[in-house]
Amino acid sequence: MKQYTFYPGCAYDSSGLPIRLSIEATNPLLDIELLELEDWTCCGCPGASISELGGLAVATRNLALAEKMGRDLVSACSCCYRNLLNAHQIYTRDARIRAKLTEALAAANLKYNGGARVRGLVDVYVNDIGLKLISSKVKKKLNGLKVACWYGCHQTRPFGPDDYESPQWMDWIVTALGAEPIQYPLKTQCCGGAELMSDKSMVMKLNQKLLDNAIKHGAQAMVTTLCPLCFTNLDAFQRHFNSETGKKFNMPIIALSQFMGLAFGLSPKALGLDRNVTPVKKVLEPYYSTLMEARV
Repeated sequence: MKQYTFYPGCAYDSSGLPIRLSIEATNPLLDIELLELEDWTCCGCPGASISELGGLAVATRNLALAEKMGRDLVSACSCCYRNLLNAHQIYTRDARIRAKLTEALAAANLKYNGGARVRGLVDVYVNDIGLKLISSKVKKKLNGLKVACWYGCHQTRPFGPDDYESPQWMDWIVTALGAEPIQYPLKTQCCGGAELMSDKSMVMKLNQKLLDNAIKHGAQAMVTTLCPLCFTNLDAFQRHFNSETGKKFNMPIIALSQFMGLAFGLSPKALGLDRNVTPVKKVLEPYYSTLMEARV
């Protein structure tokens, strides 16, 4: 069993609950044990827009706590991953800011030596677990199902190890599950994230383009990264967006861990699919008619 220190992030138990349930259901099958970081706080994401130093201090506090555990620090949320890794890189490379952050940590009786290794959970799936093991766990091949793998912003930029404009990590996993990842130009386009509250019209345009582009290239469903904010934006608010033809969208949005769990033979309820806002039954039932529940 591979052990990691896990940073859940603020949305993991709220809007990210479907993702949490699916991660908890699939990880044991992949010999992954995520040990939650004790006394963690926000990654500093919203604070950075008000005070960059304050946001970095909040993130570095989590790094200092994780460093004590001596394991890789893993985040499912792409935004948290980006903020934590950004704080680590600034701390280790900028002596002036490091001095200020060291002073801030001292006020909480903490010290960071720059030894934490920050990783995304998808990185763990591909590089630690491997596609061969993932493929060996498949009980229900998703043959013939065409999906758009959507990476968003922070899974690839600025720290992603894959190609920034055309990443393939999730495509590889989806292929190992038997499904077909379609290729479309907007796989790394921003969904607007938290800007839904401040600039709804801009977010609507972003998502209209994104969903229209995926549908145009043949996608029956969209598989997202494990970021609760992005997942919720596309799933829960999709019904408020209109396509270019004026029709309402009805594209099933499925988190990668949910998609993996279905291929592994786990029930939709165990994977939190009954909590998805946009119905997934119509697309998935032909593949899982014996597993699908009426309300999914």
